[in-house]
Amino acid sequence: MKVVALDSHEQFARYADFPEKVYRENPFWVPVDPEHIIHLISGEDDDDQIQVQPFWVEADGQILATVTAIVYDRYNKKWNEQTGHLILFEALPSSEPEVRALIAEACEWIRSRGCNKVRASMLLGWQLPWTIDAYDKVPTIFHTFNPDYYHGYIKSSGFFTEKGVVQYQVTFNSELRERYRGMQARAEESGVKLRAWDFDKLEEENELFTDLWNETFSNHWGGADIPSDRMAQLTVGMKDFLIPDFCVFAEVNGETAGILYAAPDLNQALHAARGKTGDKLDAAFRRAFSEIDHGVLLVIGVREGHRNKGVNLGMAAKSYLAMMDRGYTQASYTVVLDDNWPSRRTAEKLGCSVTRNFNVYAKSL
Repeated sequence: MKVVALDSHEQFARYADFPEKVYRENPFWVPVDPEHIIHLISGEDDDDQIQVQPFWVEADGQILATVTAIVYDRYNKKWNEQTGHLILFEALPSSEPEVRALIAEACEWIRSRGCNKVRASMLLGWQLPWTIDAYDKVPTIFHTFNPDYYHGYIKSSGFFTEKGVVQYQVTFNSELRERYRGMQARAEESGVKLRAWDFDKLEEENELFTDLWNETFSNHWGGADIPSDRMAQLTVGMKDFLIPDFCVFAEVNGETAGILYAAPDLNQALHAARGKTGDKLDAAFRRAFSEIDHGVLLVIGVREGHRNKGVNLGMAAKSYLAMMDRGYTQASYTVVLDDNWPSRRTAEKLGCSVTRNFNVYAKSL
């Protein structure tokens, strides 16, 4: 058994291909673009606030588990912490001793850079937390799928559950359509202008979205200010797959008061194209993309001075109505902290129920 700190493109490529070995027999896994993984773990990102080091543990020349350690200076300065992060963990079953050695080495790398705590399985902009249920369902876009035995591995490595996260979901019907129309109308009657994003000016919309994100989520647990060029990966970089009417800005007296980002559940299309290559991959994805019937609301934020006035419900209702008009039958309201009761109450008012749960783990160093 040997833990290796990776430093070559060849190693990065093997790291990115390893999940295929873990999940090849799992019918619910959605592959992630290997080039995207290589970009993340290679440190090619222009953000000089991030230190990145990928590791794997091997035996007899075979990879048994992988993980990437990160120290994000922007996060630590914001929260006055010395926290490191472990993400992109994957492992084969029956490998607990090897995993413990891998995690210990990654934690030591983080500790040696001045950190006294490490968080596993969640870093916004990099990875969402591990699922603890719904193992028999395809995850929604951007969400992590993982085997159930990962939780045993991480707890055996000395981690505890730090936060819970939930995903809500709703099945649309005519009664909800009328409810959403009422929510939108009440917001507009109170002086709120609700508008879809202008995709002809998406770079400008990205700047506005980034500014409002950094303001409205300034005190949100686990968050950190995101530069506009990094946020652009979610907006400008996703332009070909987003629906303008799903994304909403709220304005009051000419001031932007709220933001909402929602997307088609691309995992429906990616899952349908799994295992195909070349022209068959492209054709399968395009066909499945046209048949997506599930929208995913990922971000909703309201400026402090405009909260508790129905702005959030107005934006969400407008987005959900756009999904229904497009023929979608369901939507999620997701990445909601267990103790974020304002957001949870918003989801409930929209007719949503909890369908998935996730855990974030931490360990003192």
